Amino acid sequence: MISNRVNGIRRLAGAVLVLGSVGGVPLARAQTVERTDTPRKGDVRVSFEPRIDTWDQIFTNNGEERLGSPFTTDSVGPLQIPMLGRLEQDVRTASGIGSYVPTLGAGTLNVYQEKRVTPLGVEVGLTSRFSLSVNVPIVRVATRSNVQLAQGSANLGANPLATSAGSVQQYATFFGQFNAALTTLQNNINAGMYGCAGNPACAASATLAQGQAVRDALERTIYGVGAVQNPFVPLAGSAAGVAIDASIAQLQAQLSGVYNVPGFTSTLLLATDTLAAPAGFNDFLTGIAGANGSIFGFGYNPLGYNWHYGLGNIELEAKYRMVERPHYALAIAAIGRLPTATRDTTLDFLGIPVADLEPGFEGRVLQELIVAKHVWLNLALRGGVQLPGTAARRVAPFDALFVPYQATTTLNWDPGDYFAIDFAPLYRFTPHFGVGLTTAFWSRGADHYSYRTAEDSVALAAAQGFATPAAILDAGTAQQWVRVGFAMTYAGPVVEGGFTVEETVSASGDVVPAAVVYRLRLRISHKLF
Repeated sequence: MISNRVNGIRRLAGAVLVLGSVGGVPLARAQTVERTDTPRKGDVRVSFEPRIDTWDQIFTNNGEERLGSPFTTDSVGPLQIPMLGRLEQDVRTASGIGSYVPTLGAGTLNVYQEKRVTPLGVEVGLTSRFSLSVNVPIVRVATRSNVQLAQGSANLGANPLATSAGSVQQYATFFGQFNAALTTLQNNINAGMYGCAGNPACAASATLAQGQAVRDALERTIYGVGAVQNPFVPLAGSAAGVAIDASIAQLQAQLSGVYNVPGFTSTLLLATDTLAAPAGFNDFLTGIAGANGSIFGFGYNPLGYNWHYGLGNIELEAKYRMVERPHYALAIAAIGRLPTATRDTTLDFLGIPVADLEPGFEGRVLQELIVAKHVWLNLALRGGVQLPGTAARRVAPFDALFVPYQATTTLNWDPGDYFAIDFAPLYRFTPHFGVGLTTAFWSRGADHYSYRTAEDSVALAAAQGFATPAAILDAGTAQQWVRVGFAMTYAGPVVEGGFTVEETVSASGDVVPAAVVYRLRLRISHKLF
């Protein structure tokens, strides 16, 4: 699906500002590793830690690619638009061209995505070592995208049912005559005409079988399958269009001249031009109300600049500092993640989820070690369990880009659990300023999807015209990535703050954002009681 175009340009990861203390000694650390200290008894610590993730590249099993590379191809066809796979088979049957491959032409997809999380955290020290906190994230996700088609090599155009009011009657006449002729031929064969009595392999029966196969293929080509209308059909002047006309003319000649079945004289209306006014690809992306009252297209929001605000998963944390020595500190934390996040939508093409993680529980082990007077090592281990729930998805192969809205249903969803390691060595130049490096490793197991009821599976199969297992969505959901960064910190007696830029330098999984991560951290402490 995706060509192997590896981008070797790397961005330098940068800076984090945090200050902790070990045995009363100020301790600067990198932001990727949470601090071990807690507010002292009666203190409240308010944190403002906005974060921005941006990317226009992805890691795939083939290497690093542009985010729009799956659609950036010389031939936009079944690999990018799954419904063209059925069209391909039907046109091959109707035209007799066994090598036919449908294409909308050469495509270019440009995509840039970003996610901004603005959390507000409040932590209260209940004892000198134990604290409770709440973290409320406000999330903004955005996608900038556009599609361009160079249609010089296209052999498809808009389905006339989507663009021409007169097409409804023309197709009714064509298929009415076609069906009537095949019915007459079937009746004549059953009546013993053409020497077919007791001989199912006679020429008339072969012509009937051929005619039925061509008719069925053409009906699916024009009317689609199930509730999914076919937005694209072959061009009238293309090789496939000319071959379809010839196949129909040959059948008409046989029916009339050989088997004395007159009345089938209509021609099939095909696309008269490639995708252009009044119906271009972007129109089909959102959906067009056709002349027959059906909707032709995919049912996505328009491309361009699409963004959403939403509430993320509110987190409740309890932290206990178990060890507090002059050169070593250790804390443990337990986090409960609440189901408060805004639900994802299936209407945004390549949409970004508001919440990175689902409701569940996470445990953390945080450590700080002073190796020398100016050198600190910070290490955090994190692991989490995500609770099962439900999710609306378009059920299609992982690498399918444009999936019709009729493939949408609500499924049982069991998100994969995860494990992470954050490590940050830091050098403090002064008691208030330090720099260092950050390294983060993240691993997440595969998600698992299933239909809520057997009726849901049957309804989806009826809508699409074929059955699709829900487990097809499991592919590509397991992920691993590594990020690196360079950290800087500053801390005053009351306020601490900082800034960081990190980069995802390697990853495994079908699609992992090659994200650059920017962070800002501001913390203020105050005596509460």
